[in-house]
Amino acid sequence: MPPLTEPDQIRALLERDRNWAVYALGDLEPPHARHAEWRATPDGSALALVYRGFGRPVLFTLGAPDALAALLDEIDEPELYLLVRPEVLPVIQARRTVGPLQAMWRLVWAGGDLRAAAAAWAEAIRPVRVEDFEALEALYADGAAAGEAPDFFNRGQVEQGVFFGVWEAGALMAAAGTHLRSTRLSLGAIGNVYVRRDRRGRGLGRAVTAAVTRALAEAGLRTIALNVAQTNAAALRVYQALGFQCYCPFYEGIATR
Repeated sequence: MPPLTEPDQIRALLERDRNWAVYALGDLEPPHARHAEWRATPDGSALALVYRGFGRPVLFTLGAPDALAALLDEIDEPELYLLVRPEVLPVIQARRTVGPLQAMWRLVWAGGDLRAAAAAWAEAIRPVRVEDFEALEALYADGAAAGEAPDFFNRGQVEQGVFFGVWEAGALMAAAGTHLRSTRLSLGAIGNVYVRRDRRGRGLGRAVTAAVTRALAEAGLRTIALNVAQTNAAALRVYQALGFQCYCPFYEGIATR
């Protein structure tokens, strides 16, 4: 089947499960769109996205597992980073070798008062802009050795998104931001949340995440989502206290031929 190239047709398919497809919907927007290749079954029962904007192509799927089989057979990449629902995994495992998997939750904001969450750090929280990019990189480097640095972070996210941080003596102690934001599609995906190791346990992560969520909500975005590892019970409690609710489980991992 040839790639699908009509944005309105792709969007209509993704909107069938907007909460799961929020990141994929964002890939319809520039500059992400030029890195995205879409395939769908003729009846629209399944869709696959291969996103090549990072070093390793990312695979996202939507729809019936049986219908996805034909689409997966058309993907030639020797290695893929998976973002897939549990029911799709057996179809992929029948075609590729799947390495260790990280079980994740997709969370979606259901509303709530975010002011109190950031109140204790209100004077120290301010927007992080592109001119602060080096300070942001330095913060994330704090977690590199332990494998805690945010994945899929780049300068364009700061240029086009919303980031907030807690500053101390000119350095960032904590930050949160967006992987993507689209006013046209009325959605935002929060990520890049990190607290410096020597500043944890003080509510900084909660405060910066609340600040980003509030900015997106005040901009009128209809869907605000984020991902969290199922093993990260502490972070899950923080996000739920901010008004996020678990929408669905999914897996991240690497599949090779």
